[in-house]
Amino acid sequence: MSLWLNGIGVSRGIAIGRVQKLSGGDLEIPEYTIAEADVDAELRRFADAQARGREQLRQVRSQVPSGMGGAENEIAAFIDTHLLMMDDRSLTDAVVATIRSSRINAEAALKRQRDALMAVFEQMDDAYLRARRDDVKHVSARLLRILLNQERSLPVGDAEAPAGPPPEPSVIVSDDITPADIILLAQAGVAAFITEYGGPLSHTAILARSYGIPAIVGLHNARRLFRDGEAVIVDGDLGHALADPDAQALQFFHAKRNQQRERRAALSGLKDKPAISRDGVKIRLLANIELSEDAT
Repeated sequence: MSLWLNGIGVSRGIAIGRVQKLSGGDLEIPEYTIAEADVDAELRRFADAQARGREQLRQVRSQVPSGMGGAENEIAAFIDTHLLMMDDRSLTDAVVATIRSSRINAEAALKRQRDALMAVFEQMDDAYLRARRDDVKHVSARLLRILLNQERSLPVGDAEAPAGPPPEPSVIVSDDITPADIILLAQAGVAAFITEYGGPLSHTAILARSYGIPAIVGLHNARRLFRDGEAVIVDGDLGHALADPDAQALQFFHAKRNQQRERRAALSGLKDKPAISRDGVKIRLLANIELSEDAT
């Protein structure tokens, strides 16, 4: 039976594919006391996790494709933001101090500071600054996964895929997706993203728009409601997702997707023409955009 769900559409377009759920980000973080003699070793473990996290982000940054109309520079800047946060003193110094003073494990110390910083961002009036709490969450999650040896594997394609018809594209369903994940998943050719958390001003949403991948955020309990492998339609314009669609729905959304593509192609033919009204008045067009390639 079909299931119609609503979230927040943050990247426009229609996508049709098969659900692929990513492992959840709800990590179980233990807290335990360490001996005074083990404090230095725990500090080294945290420093090693930082080094590995930085290396992971640099590797992702190196995989940002060129030829995106300048967007590759903006995308790399998002990764650079997370690299800077990885060494930000408001995060790292507090973790080190907590390990020393409270003599607890690095994961627990990091969780305490993550929660404190996220609470500060949550209280901010500015919506853009408030959305930066997601960056704190993403950077902390990367470090926590490393410390817990629970690093998430992503579907990045198979160079030795068997011959035959190509598989249906994946619609990624997750609790949240980091900007680094977006880059790797875009290269894997995913059709769309659906997340339980996030907002339209998050870096994840901005990157989804940059790559032209339909996306819905804020669809609560998505991982529980969707089944791995089932067909799903994603309408990024309206924030709607239709699981297990019938033939009539598939026909309707295939037609809607084709209409969107035709309209986009028709509009692209106008982008280099002068903006002049029918009575000969020149018009100066302005736009509020996220990334430079949105103007192309």
